[in-house]
Amino acid sequence: MKIRGEALELAFRIVLSCPCDVSHEQEQRVFAYLRSLAPDEVGDYGPVLAAFDAPDTPFHGLAAFTGWLAADVAEATIEREHVLRCNASGYHWQLAAATLPAQSRRVSSVSRWLLSHTVIPALLTSETGASPGARYRYADGAADFDNVFLPPEYDPSAAPLWAIHLGAIVSPLSAAEADLVTRLNEANPQLVAHRARVAHIDYADFELQGDYREFCRRRHAPFWGARSL
Repeated sequence: MKIRGEALELAFRIVLSCPCDVSHEQEQRVFAYLRSLAPDEVGDYGPVLAAFDAPDTPFHGLAAFTGWLAADVAEATIEREHVLRCNASGYHWQLAAATLPAQSRRVSSVSRWLLSHTVIPALLTSETGASPGARYRYADGAADFDNVFLPPEYDPSAAPLWAIHLGAIVSPLSAAEADLVTRLNEANPQLVAHRARVAHIDYADFELQGDYREFCRRRHAPFWGARSL
């Protein structure tokens, strides 16, 4: 299996926004490989998987998901579309939901927690200052997110909609990608039911976990730098 550089970057940013069970040293190995690939370059996916001792990381899950969609697993290339499909669909929702029993002491609202764990399209509502915000709009409602993490290397005017995961802006979305993520979200009846109960999330005080925006900033800093909005 192979992966395109821009797809690996998106997958890596999503993992950085989540308290996944991977070590900093393992992430450093993945990032070093990421930096060796141009955005449009296709490289072997083996070095990514080889960075880990366990076979159940999000990177392994992405390989399994892509292989499930592919006619020939060995020849498959992981693209940005696969990363978005994997993390914006009911597949990822169910994985997050399966961890709820172990997370119960850290979750004050199941609806906010599960919605946050799914990649959704968001409009940046405040692009400068101390507290960037975003809004998730859908046909019959909206949810506002305060104190999201906006990486400093992103130009807020680069796209009308951005992929957000756990309060971190992880990528600009093209029009086709935004449509894909929206369709995947709408196809998940559990997401549709839970989002109606979420009007607002403040990532400065998120789900009994404290300042999640600061958590994302710390995770991001060793790779792209510490300065951020």
